[in-house]
Amino acid sequence: MEERRLLLDFRVVLRNSPVIAAFRDIQSFRIQSLSNTSVLFILGGTIFDLPNIVEKAGRYKKLVFVDIDLIKGVGKDGPGIRFLVKESQVDGIITTHSNLIKSAQQEGLASIQRIFVLDSESLKGGLRAIEKSNPDALEVLPGLILPKIMKKIGMITSLPVIAGGLITREEEIDEILASGAVGVSTTSPHLFDYLAKR
Repeated sequence: MEERRLLLDFRVVLRNSPVIAAFRDIQSFRIQSLSNTSVLFILGGTIFDLPNIVEKAGRYKKLVFVDIDLIKGVGKDGPGIRFLVKESQVDGIITTHSNLIKSAQQEGLASIQRIFVLDSESLKGGLRAIEKSNPDALEVLPGLILPKIMKKIGMITSLPVIAGGLITREEEIDEILASGAVGVSTTSPHLFDYLAKR
């Protein structure tokens, strides 16, 4: 029940606040500067950084997803995810590994599977993988390609789609959201205030 509530919250939050603030450099993380975002992607740092980030994010009612493939000190397996839940209390994970999706869901975490679309074959392979793993959302990189392939994705899955990577301008966010994406993740701080400028 709690997991379903989180997923509902996640989708509602993105509907109201579609720009996701992503951080590779944990030193640049400043919760006070994130008043116009409600979801955070942590793409770097170590397991020791997470409790502090999650605690601050919780105070400001923000959801925290961690890229388990990039966080140092976390095993890339079921026990690693269990440790992540117990020690850091994140809301969800991002991963390119299908086998981690089920482990995350068993632990009550929301799961986002990330696929890299380099060509039509990588798109087909990525969509086959998500059909098997059944994550809660799909993130497509590079995000700029999403408007060109959104129809193909929609023919295979009804999962919420997030775009990430190489997004640096507000017009790009407009185009991506207009194509049907539910969110855009970006490491560009000047885009964190996208909603405030609308």
